[in-house]
Amino acid sequence: MLVLRFLLVLSLLTFSLSAKAYQIYTVKKGDTLIKIAHKFGIKPESIKKINPNIDWLKIKPKDKIKIPDTRTKTAKKTQNNTKTANVYIVKKGDTLIKIAKKLNYTYEQLKNANPNIDWLRIRPGQKIILPKEHAKAQNRPKPGDIGDGYYIVAKGDTLRTIAKRFGLTLQKLRELNPNLKEVIHPGDLIVLPKDLTEKIKISREENLFIPPKYLLYSTIYKVKKGDSLWKIAKKFKTDIGVLRTLNDISGNNIRVGQIIFVPNLNLKESERLKLRYSILNEERHALVKYAERFIGVPYKFGGDSLKHGIDCSGFVQKIYKKFHINLPRTAEEQYLAAGVPVSVKHLQPGDLLFFHTMNYARVTHVAIYIGNGKFIHAAGRKSGVKISRFTKYYWKRFVGAKRVLGVNTQYAYIRGRSG
Repeated sequence: MLVLRFLLVLSLLTFSLSAKAYQIYTVKKGDTLIKIAHKFGIKPESIKKINPNIDWLKIKPKDKIKIPDTRTKTAKKTQNNTKTANVYIVKKGDTLIKIAKKLNYTYEQLKNANPNIDWLRIRPGQKIILPKEHAKAQNRPKPGDIGDGYYIVAKGDTLRTIAKRFGLTLQKLRELNPNLKEVIHPGDLIVLPKDLTEKIKISREENLFIPPKYLLYSTIYKVKKGDSLWKIAKKFKTDIGVLRTLNDISGNNIRVGQIIFVPNLNLKESERLKLRYSILNEERHALVKYAERFIGVPYKFGGDSLKHGIDCSGFVQKIYKKFHINLPRTAEEQYLAAGVPVSVKHLQPGDLLFFHTMNYARVTHVAIYIGNGKFIHAAGRKSGVKISRFTKYYWKRFVGAKRVLGVNTQYAYIRGRSG
C-alpha cells in the first residue's frame, strides 16, 4: 500500500514538472514583446498566451515573465523530421536563397524546419532538413518582398539605395550581410534587423504603409481610453504633426484599441532629430506635390475656390489647410503673423515667399517655394496658378521668406481679402 502511494505521488510530481513547460525571464531595459520573442526564437502570441495578465505596453526592467520552453518540443520535432523528412547536404557556395530557389521552398519553410541553423554560417557538408511540402506558386518570394528579417533585391537596387530606404547606414547593412558582394542582383537576399521587418509587417496589417526608415526609430502603441493625439505626443516627447505623418491621420480622431506608431522613448536626441527631419522633409514634398495638382486653376481676385478661381493668398491658405495649418487670409497678414523668417540661402520646399507687386501695401503677393529656384503661385488673370522662376522682376519685388512647416505655432484665422 505504501509503495502504491509513493508511486502515485511520484507520478503526480512528474506530471507537475512536465506541465511547467516554461522558464522565467527578467525584463531588461529596452525590451518589448517583439524583442523578447525574437530573442527566444518564438512567436509573440506564444508569450502572450502564457502571460494573460501582462500589459505589454507597460513592461519595465526587472519584471518577471514566463517564456514557453520549446527546447524539448523542438528536439523531438527535429528528431521526428530527421526520420521522416528528406535531408539536403549543403554544397559549396550554397545560401538560404539558393537552396530555396533550387528546391522550390520558401525561406520561411526552410527556417521553420531548421530552427537551430544560422543561415549566415552554413557550411559544405551540413545537413538541412527539407519540409514535406513545396512552396505554392503564390507564396514564392519575389524581388521587392520583405520577409522575416530579410529583403529580396529588386531591379535597380544597390546596397546604398537599400540602406537609405530602410534607414540604415551602409556600414550597418554590411555588418548584417558580411558575405555580400558589392554588386547585387535581383533575387539576392539582404538580411535586415528582425524587429524592423516585424514592425513593417504590423504596419501593413494595419494598412499603414509607413516608410521603413521611420519605423526604425518607432515603436508600437495601442490607444487607451482617454487618449488624444496631444496626450500621446506629450508622452512620447514629440508633436502631433509627427504622429499624423507617421500614421496617415488627417484629423484628430483616434479610437480606443487603435494601433499607432510613436517615436521610441529610448532614442538619442540625434536620432529623434533625424526622425523629425525625415518626416518633415517628406511633408514638404507632399505639400509641393499637392499644390502642383492645381496648376492652371483660374486667378480670381478675392476668390477661394481651387476649382473655379482663387487669388494668391487664398491659394496658399487652402494648400496649407490641407496639411492642418491655419494661415491668415491676406498676403500681408500671412507675412506679419505666420512662421519664422528664413534667408534665401536656406530656403526649403514649402517655405512662403512674399513680394511687393502693388502700391496699396508693403506685401501684396505670396507664393510657395518648390525648390531649384522655382515657386508655385496664383500669378494673375492671364495664367492662373503656375510655376515661376526667380526672374529679375521678382527679385526686385522680393520682400522676404517665412517658414511655416515644422514651426510649432498655431495661427489665428483672420478675416479679410487679399491683393
